[in-house]
Amino acid sequence: MAPPEPGPADHLRAHVDRATSGAGDSGADPDATRLRLAMAGESPARFRDRLLLERAAWFARETDRPLRDIAAGCGFRGYDVFVRAFRRELGASPSEWRADPTTWEIDAPGEVHFHPPDGIRLPARASHDDTPSVTAAYVDAFAPDPTIVPLVEE
Repeated sequence: MAPPEPGPADHLRAHVDRATSGAGDSGADPDATRLRLAMAGESPARFRDRLLLERAAWFARETDRPLRDIAAGCGFRGYDVFVRAFRRELGASPSEWRADPTTWEIDAPGEVHFHPPDGIRLPARASHDDTPSVTAAYVDAFAPDPTIVPLVEE
């Protein structure tokens, strides 16, 4: 059986890893530098997990997909982990929240949030800034990452 294709959760993990691994590089990728600045106040793991949870909440609100499928598709290790994280951040279990949804955005110090269907929204940059546009960062955040390769069973 062929291994599954990497999904948006894998791409987000890889993007955050790239942004945080080169923190001391003087020639760092401008998108990575911008993302590191946006992440200020959150650990990389917290940043990544919060965005994945926001994505899951959006799917719970906007689709009829089973919650277990949403949890798996958003990269949670198990449904119980998903339910605990959801309750902690959004104040209700996924099924309770789905019945009476509120915003899927979770408070964040850098104001970076999930942007449907599979992106992130970075804060606006100053007009005099010569870093790539938000659109470029958005596309890059979920573009297929060449460092993610499926494991091949031998």
